Amino acid sequence: MSKKIGAVVTLCTVFLSASEADTELHFQVEPQALTTHAPRLGVNLGDWVAWGASQFPRNVLKNPGFEGIIDRAIVIVKNADARGFSDDTTWTKRPDGFWAGARYDVRSGAGTGTEGVLFDSLSVGKQGLPEFVVTGKAPVLAPGDVVSLTRINDSGLPSQWWFAKDLLPGQLTVVGNDKRPGSSGVRALVLKPLPGKPAEVLSYLDGISDRAGKLLPVNGTWKLRFWMRQSASGAKLAVRFRRLNGGQPFYQESFQPTAQWQVFERRFNARDNGPPATLELSLRSEGDSGGIVLDDIELGPVSEPDTGAFRPELVAALKQLQPGYLRDWQGQLGDTFENRTADAFARRATRYRPGDESTFSYSLGEFLQLAQTVGSQPWIIIPPTMGDKELQDLGRYLSEQIQVFHFQEVLVEFGNENWNPVFRPAGIPDYRAHGQVATRAFQHLMIGANHHPAIRTLVNGQYVNPWLSTKYLDGVSNADALAVAPYFLFKLDAGDNVLNALFDQDDFYRETLAATQARGNELMVYEVNLHTTSGNAPAALRNIATSSSAAGAALAKRLLIGLNLGIKRQCLYTLAQYDAFVEQAQGTHELVKLWGLMRDLGATQRLRPSGLIMAMLNRVLPADIHNVKSLSSEDRAITLSAFYTPKGWAIAAVSAKDHPQKITVHFSAQQQKQSWRLLRLDSPSPTADNETDENVRISDPPLIPENEHISLTLPAYGFVVALAGE
Repeated sequence: MSKKIGAVVTLCTVFLSASEADTELHFQVEPQALTTHAPRLGVNLGDWVAWGASQFPRNVLKNPGFEGIIDRAIVIVKNADARGFSDDTTWTKRPDGFWAGARYDVRSGAGTGTEGVLFDSLSVGKQGLPEFVVTGKAPVLAPGDVVSLTRINDSGLPSQWWFAKDLLPGQLTVVGNDKRPGSSGVRALVLKPLPGKPAEVLSYLDGISDRAGKLLPVNGTWKLRFWMRQSASGAKLAVRFRRLNGGQPFYQESFQPTAQWQVFERRFNARDNGPPATLELSLRSEGDSGGIVLDDIELGPVSEPDTGAFRPELVAALKQLQPGYLRDWQGQLGDTFENRTADAFARRATRYRPGDESTFSYSLGEFLQLAQTVGSQPWIIIPPTMGDKELQDLGRYLSEQIQVFHFQEVLVEFGNENWNPVFRPAGIPDYRAHGQVATRAFQHLMIGANHHPAIRTLVNGQYVNPWLSTKYLDGVSNADALAVAPYFLFKLDAGDNVLNALFDQDDFYRETLAATQARGNELMVYEVNLHTTSGNAPAALRNIATSSSAAGAALAKRLLIGLNLGIKRQCLYTLAQYDAFVEQAQGTHELVKLWGLMRDLGATQRLRPSGLIMAMLNRVLPADIHNVKSLSSEDRAITLSAFYTPKGWAIAAVSAKDHPQKITVHFSAQQQKQSWRLLRLDSPSPTADNETDENVRISDPPLIPENEHISLTLPAYGFVVALAGE
């Protein structure tokens, strides 16, 4: 790193006239770095959602191999006897017999490491709790012990596809002894038409276009590819891909299968000019008899250059944000190591909660390749349901991938929000049991990785409960770090001043930070953003709190506070989500623009203000972080961070005032002049957003160099970054 220098420049940033600003405030950058080598901000890549904004892979079809489903869950033992054991909560229950034949693995207590098979399960057993009956001798268990359950079902119809409910028995089946040549999967799908009754399977995509517009536009060259044979003559396959808006299909064709497996590939040019509507792919077997066997289907855009498993729009968005870390959180708590590393045609859907809803994920290998492509370090989450062998296999796999992709570090987090009841079906809320299971998990992970120095282990805690977070950390002897999620502005009521509320932020950092530092551990942020889901504010007001220019500046304040405290690794949540339901009074629901940093990856590809501020800060990171001391009377409405980079000094500043504020920043080492440039979060008003038009953008106004200090005027509820000229 080059020698640190002082710099002098006057930055003309005017939201209103400078004469309307308060008295000028002066600040001093302290010469000693608080933190060195703070990396770029990271982002949660998030779940692949076929119907919303986060349509990530180039093959837009989930479960393209028509594979089965994996169910995994955590049981916290309430009672145990010679027959088996019961769970400690009722809401994890499945139908009677659901877990019959499943495997169990004791993860904590005297019986740790004991594995076996379940004979039966009851939805409601003793004391009204879910009950599990084992085959053979029951394991040694005590109340509070953790047991992982794993059930793989390869006989049911594939999830992530839709079928008519009135199909007759046998019209739609799966076969495990008749898959296409060279398939990595274990089965294929059979469609059998009957007179006057075709058999049809459907995939629906881009399902919220009525309110969001086209999040998955179908333009340019697309490719359809699939394998097919006939199991009995007499049927043909009709394929149609269209938007349900009454317009012409993008593609349709009928195919006549033969007795031998054939691969069919078609490329077609599409123009998505009609009104927004849901996309539909139909695979329909027609005829009075016969059967069609389908396997391994692909549908998606053809991109040049090749962007691997993911859409080029996704890769471009990440390169614009330049995340230092890419966090892989896509609800994979019910997944296995084998499935996490399987290719798309062998991958099964997974589920850890009761009910029919399942997850079909991009793979760990695809995720690591994406992280390398966009210059990020990977942050992965391991399911608490994983067993010892899986964890060792994962460790070996990660150590190999570190060599392949040249990662500097890989962050491995145990589960997701174990403290949160929402994730209880595959989480461990008790810190004592959590400590035993997480410690063992990291032991086996590192054995498999041969203790690779680039792998760092993390546990998660509750930001607003420092006591509990510390207990989670204390219980895991081999954790390198604790991660929390400092979301803010949870509640907004109709009478609140939304702009003031955005910047009135809590601070539960300090107690947790002191505890981690005292133990020689690091405190990280796994998720951060607005979380304005409570209160009675109408959607229009709430959207100002989540998607406006002021919301972006408020999020920047949250990030700067973390940096100023010495918290180096922070990940924003999440890359792409158009909106989310929030609960209102009397159980009603409203849609609010939470939490995506991008408005969409489709037609507009616009960053929301929250994404813009991330891009701005990542222009001056990595860097050493320096404290900035007020030389005037303290003004809590101004938040400042000073950065030193190989190119020179940088300043990031947030104002929570409703009018412009002039500030002057002085540096300790005044040795030579530095050229400067300014990045400003620019908007016509603090409440403006990028939802329907690009009203908020990053501007780069001209600067006038001067001597001995830098002076600038912060816009009302605004955010600016001053950095070394390039």
